[in-house]
Amino acid sequence: MASQVRYRKAVTLLMLASTGTALTAAPKPIQPDADFYLRPHPVAGQSISDVTYRVISLYGPGIEDSVVQIPATGTYTFLASDSPDIFKWTIDVRMDGDMVLKAAEGDYRNGGTTMCFKGKCNFTTDASGPFFNPTFWGAPRGPLTAGQNWTVALKEPWELGPPGAQTVTVVSVDKVNGIAVLKREGEGVGPYEGNHDSLLIKRDGKSYKVAAKYGNAHWVGQAVFQHGVVVSDELLCNTPVEIVSPEIGTLQIQERQYMSLLQHPDSIAS
Repeated sequence: MASQVRYRKAVTLLMLASTGTALTAAPKPIQPDADFYLRPHPVAGQSISDVTYRVISLYGPGIEDSVVQIPATGTYTFLASDSPDIFKWTIDVRMDGDMVLKAAEGDYRNGGTTMCFKGKCNFTTDASGPFFNPTFWGAPRGPLTAGQNWTVALKEPWELGPPGAQTVTVVSVDKVNGIAVLKREGEGVGPYEGNHDSLLIKRDGKSYKVAAKYGNAHWVGQAVFQHGVVVSDELLCNTPVEIVSPEIGTLQIQERQYMSLLQHPDSIAS
């Protein structure tokens, strides 16, 4: 009994001494389950800062390569909430070359599957975010062990891919620090979120609007969670696309998308 008490005290001290993700440091059970690793517990007054990057590229025979890059930084500062399932925050964001937000208010609810911002609530279809999102990672119960896996159905188009199915695999767990590393790999047919039945491509220096038909997308990536907070996350999705127009005929090209999110140790000025 004395050894168990000393063990619990040591774990508590380690969690309180940690930085960055310490805002989610919930008391550690003797036998930690999935919630211990994956359920966030933000505290009013504390913050999380992230550096994010997204790329969308098109390439293939008969067209000029094109690329869209979306870099951004953001700092969430958490507010008091009347519900443990609603995480209220203000956020400072800079999307370089596009927009800047300061002290914009919002919240995550329904286990992180819904985001409310500027008075509107929407199903969260972002490929990643500050917290574990069961829409993409599932809702495992019981202990997590390396090699364990489960299947998640994605019922609608999302930020990087189409509806489909993916397998989530536990790569490793760190009981002392509350860290779980998860891999996701999936596939589905069609475009990512939004209207993509046509594309603008370039050929010989001229722009053409072409009809687009998306084939079978395949994606794979890996994320590190500490007590439900995303420490790092990356994902790569490749999709074949058939494009057609009277000027260029029919061509088979590739769409390549990838994103990354890294937690930053300090607040980031926007």
